[in-house]
Amino acid sequence: MNKIQIDKLLEGVNTLGIVCNQFGDTGKGKFVDIFASWADIIARGTGGANAGHTIKLGDTEHIFHLIPSGILYDKEGKINIIGTGAAFDPAVIMEEIELLKSTGYTYKNLLISRNAHLVMPQHLLMDRIKESKSDGKIGTTGRGIGPVYVDYYSRNGLVVNDILNKEIFVRKLKKNLNDKTTLLRGYDIAQIEEIMKHKHLGSGKFFDAKEIFNFDAIVDAYMEYGKILENQITDTDSFLREALGKKKILLEGAQGAGLSIDYGTYPYVTASDCTIGGLAKGVGLKVSDVDLTLGIVKAPYMTRVGEGPFPTELGGTKSAEWCGTAGITKDIEKEKFPNASVNETDEFVQGVGIRKAGFEYGATTGRPRRTGWLDLPFLRYTTQFSSKDLIITKLDVMDECENILICNAYTYEGPDFNLGNKILKKGIQIKIAIPDLEVLKYCKPVYKTFKGWLTSIREMREVNQFPEELKAVISFIESETDCKARIVSVGPDRDETIII
Repeated sequence: MNKIQIDKLLEGVNTLGIVCNQFGDTGKGKFVDIFASWADIIARGTGGANAGHTIKLGDTEHIFHLIPSGILYDKEGKINIIGTGAAFDPAVIMEEIELLKSTGYTYKNLLISRNAHLVMPQHLLMDRIKESKSDGKIGTTGRGIGPVYVDYYSRNGLVVNDILNKEIFVRKLKKNLNDKTTLLRGYDIAQIEEIMKHKHLGSGKFFDAKEIFNFDAIVDAYMEYGKILENQITDTDSFLREALGKKKILLEGAQGAGLSIDYGTYPYVTASDCTIGGLAKGVGLKVSDVDLTLGIVKAPYMTRVGEGPFPTELGGTKSAEWCGTAGITKDIEKEKFPNASVNETDEFVQGVGIRKAGFEYGATTGRPRRTGWLDLPFLRYTTQFSSKDLIITKLDVMDECENILICNAYTYEGPDFNLGNKILKKGIQIKIAIPDLEVLKYCKPVYKTFKGWLTSIREMREVNQFPEELKAVISFIESETDCKARIVSVGPDRDETIII
């Protein structure tokens, strides 16, 4: 995909949004990197260090969690923004800045919203304490994102600007810690100490055996962050609003619509709205300010990380339990299932084979991602809040797959269920997913089977070069969801991208 093709696709576009129409991990980093060459400003407005994208620095690939994917264009004067809606962990940003510096990259045009939600050690502790309980586990990354947003909505949170004002920071921190210590008194202090020894929580420097938190250590650390970052902290909302129509703006989404706090499979969601609505709001804009939104869809398989419903999951409950087991890694899977392929007759092992073929292991956590077939009822649902202009990714992973399954409907097999003023009855077909756990757990996928294309597509650069079997899959996705495939990715590299 060259500059002429990008310019043609984005003719008349000043503000572009890149979001995910599934559960994240669909390749946003690649496309933000591609479109960053077009943009003047790249902005994040949701999530925090629970996101992950891979950036290649020289000959080495590094996983970043907080800095926008356009940071490699900093020397060209492109501005990268962490917006107001993001959860900002200064410890993470300092690690990423040091990595950039050590590899010769700059961050002089990085801007941080003064009103972004400030992640503190207590947030990471609360997150990990809750995740340690079997009855409260959501499958978070442990980065403190949920507790940060809880403080925000309970009007007890801190913002980035507070690290520039010690007196205000101290006053707010005391109030915030009072709430946390009251709750934490009911937990085993040894468990708290063990969690706070983790490097993400300062390797124990923020722990106090009597008070739980070392107040002075937290103050000192965050005041130091303020001194280092003060030139980056500003009113990014006003900056972006003033740039509308004058500069090319790229909005970088995090996670996916299926994990949106507002529209996802609640409670198995993240703590921010991952749709274009949440992303625009998170950088101080309106949805109507966005000229084009591209929603990424992984196909013909899809993935999910963490807990939560996944009707098309290969291996079902067995897969969910395996992927949720602590300590399971890519190497362990390779040792246990050395020959797993995309053509296994056992669904669980086939899921492992697809995961291996697609390198489906979390960028943030290293966890194996749960794999399943493409779910069109769920796509029909998420595009109501996201985008019907699609980027289809990961097609090349299935180059050797003999039979492709796509879910086009669910059959409800549960008891009578009152759904507002309607009643779901056993046997009813559902074409648009209902993101209610009590519904989804009884939904059996209705599949349509396609023949695989059984050839490598990575060297193809035009749609007319695609095998007829692949064209049939793409056409089916478009016609059954009333969506339009605008871009197809045939591999992980920049040039392995086709504009339709």
